[in-house]
Amino acid sequence: MRILHTNFHRGWGGQSNRILLVCEGLRQRGHEVTIAAPAESPLIQKAAQVGIDVVGDVAFRRGFRPLSFFHDVYVLRRCHLTAPFDIIHLHGSQDSWACAFAFREMRDGISIVRTKHNIFPIRNHVMNRWLYGKFINHMVCISSEIYRYCTGNSYLSPERLSIIHSAVRQDMLETDQEAKDLREEWHIGGKFCVGTIGRLREEKGHCYLLQAIPKIVENQQDIMFVIVGDGSLRGELQALAQQLGIAQYVLFTGFRDDIPRVLKTCDLFVLPSVSEGLGTVLLEAAAAEVPIIATRVGGIPDIIQNGKHGLLVQSQSPDELAQHILDLCHDRTRGRELARCAREFVLENFSEKQLVDKTIALYERLMFERTQPSLKKES
Repeated sequence: MRILHTNFHRGWGGQSNRILLVCEGLRQRGHEVTIAAPAESPLIQKAAQVGIDVVGDVAFRRGFRPLSFFHDVYVLRRCHLTAPFDIIHLHGSQDSWACAFAFREMRDGISIVRTKHNIFPIRNHVMNRWLYGKFINHMVCISSEIYRYCTGNSYLSPERLSIIHSAVRQDMLETDQEAKDLREEWHIGGKFCVGTIGRLREEKGHCYLLQAIPKIVENQQDIMFVIVGDGSLRGELQALAQQLGIAQYVLFTGFRDDIPRVLKTCDLFVLPSVSEGLGTVLLEAAAAEVPIIATRVGGIPDIIQNGKHGLLVQSQSPDELAQHILDLCHDRTRGRELARCAREFVLENFSEKQLVDKTIALYERLMFERTQPSLKKES
């Protein structure tokens, strides 16, 4: 099969990680794979490094930018006309609309797949009803919560929906056991290290973690909170830490690409999200056998069963978050048992092989239906 994946993100996160993971797996199985994304994106750079064909001459910009938009349409059409694709797999709104214009008159022989990575609502207007109800052949949901949301849309019929969870990368399971942790670099010594990883954006809920810290340090001063990631809220969050009088307990590291070492350093991992499609970083924390506390939102319960694989709290609840962090700080034995169970569950249910196998099975089914007129669904 010849497969095109598209993505508009310019940063790195669970979505980009999943696309690269799938494309590497498809290529290893003998399929021809191309990724189209902005040239400056880490996804394009990492894909090129591992030998995947890339198209970086697209912008996929937000907002009304007709010159940029129609340039993207031209580039996509040219790629398909040069070497036709069997599958076009979309991952975001900007790239979806560019592909919709590029391929709306070239649908014969192509199956269009869209993965929904987040729980953000799809606005119910005529253009979206056409895009999701007519142009896209199949919608992949990365969690059961996203699937439930999609089934509530009249133009997304259940037979055109499926759940394919994300996966933990194999290299997360093969971390060099001799590699040093980051305690010396971060000057935290033997303090209890609570880490979180994610873009510094509102939906990640970092402010609620910061609001929990004053209560925690009343009872536990030998502790450090490490916030890994960057984003538009960094300055605001740093100011909040100062305002709360907890700046000495919080380290903002910015973006890091040595996540296995970060997790090796953490005694506890916290994900305080307000909204989360799945929470791919939890797969990595579980694989690293770090105890987990997370909010009960989106697809997180697909990974963490409360009291078995970690602890779940209500979102936007600093007091509950503080109490759970103190509980696991004081009961290390319980934390280790939760982490052991989480690792076993993730290795069994969120492997690279399962992700790639299910993706290929979907592609093959769509191609078969396309060649069998009696099985075709209205698209």
